This record gives sequence, structure tokens and C-alpha cells, in this order.
Amino acid sequence: MASKDKSKEDAGDWFDELDAELEEKTSEVFRDLGERNSKMAELNRQFVKDFWRIWIRFEKLNVHFSMKPDHSSFARFNEFPEDWELREDFDFSNLNKIKLMDKTQEDNRTGDSLVLEYYSKEDTLHIGLFFEYCEGEKYYKYSGWKRIFARYSLFDAEFPLGDDGMDEFHKILKSVVKRWYESHLKRNRDIILQYIEDEYEKVEEYPE
Repeated sequence: MASKDKSKEDAGDWFDELDAELEEKTSEVFRDLGERNSKMAELNRQFVKDFWRIWIRFEKLNVHFSMKPDHSSFARFNEFPEDWELREDFDFSNLNKIKLMDKTQEDNRTGDSLVLEYYSKEDTLHIGLFFEYCEGEKYYKYSGWKRIFARYSLFDAEFPLGDDGMDEFHKILKSVVKRWYESHLKRNRDIILQYIEDEYEKVEEYPE
């Protein structure tokens, strides 16, 4: 009888140890996720500010962009579009993609886009900045004509960004936006496309 009781005690001991280890692992994972979400929220607040300021600058030139997420979801306006503040009830930690898309119809600009995106690469979270534009059209036997988009990588870094990484991000962003703006001023789309093709690597083509 004593041996059976001892067996039950041993069984209880191993599970108690496992339970404690699982509880510790749960706390560790939740702590890591909390730190990651906090850092992602901090970065995304900056990225959203950057993209919205670009939107405003082009709007002054009467160049209309769309932005995702929509401005009404992340900003509260006292006077649209320049007097604004970030909404406290927007979940910046759950924002995986920010996009500015040119809606200008002339010179086939519609679809020219600046995209910031989080993605996994070899099990590591990365932050990428891309420029996308339509290179032309292609006929597909079963789906007809589709626009073919090229994606160029402007910036790539592991999450999270430190001060040096953010400085490099802003340096590249400034250079691209400057030429994009100039191309609209001079009504010459080739200015921005030639710059992108000369300076950065094409990483993808896809139909839409």
C-alpha cells in the first residue's frame, strides 16, 4: 500500500514541476509579446506620422493620394488635414502595413505606391519599405488582361529599429519623396521611375 502511495506522490511531483515550467514559459512569452507590441506601436506611430505628412505635402500640390489605414481611423482632426493628433483608441501595435497610393490618372500613375510592411524572413520579423508601380499589361489566357506591377525594395531591417535604423529609413524616405514630388511638379513620371530603377533592386512582379 505504501508503494502505491509513493507512486502517486512521484506522479504528482513530475507534473508539479512541469506545471511550474509551463507557467514560467507562459509568463516569458507574454512578456516578450508585450514588449514587442509596445515597440511596434511606438514605431508605427512614427511611420503613420511620416506617411500622413507626405500625404499633406502632395495634397498642397493638388496631387491626391489614398492612404491605408484610412486617416479617420488613426487621427482626430481639429481642422482637416493639417491640425490633427493621433487617436488613443487606434491599435498601432496591430498595424502590419501602411500604404500611400497615387490616384493620378494621367501618365498611368494610378497605383504608384509607397508601402511599409512587416514580414517574416527566416523566422525573423523585418520592416520593409517598398515602391510599387505598374510596368504595363499582360494577357492571360483564362483571366484576360491584367496590370503587371513591379515591387522595388528601398529599405529592409530587422525589427525593432534602433536610432541608426530610423535615421537610415528617413534618409531613404526623404530621397524617394523628393523625386516623386519633383516628378509631379514637372509632370514627368519618368523622374521617379528612373530613380527607383537605378538605385534600388526589383524584388517582385505580380499581376493585378
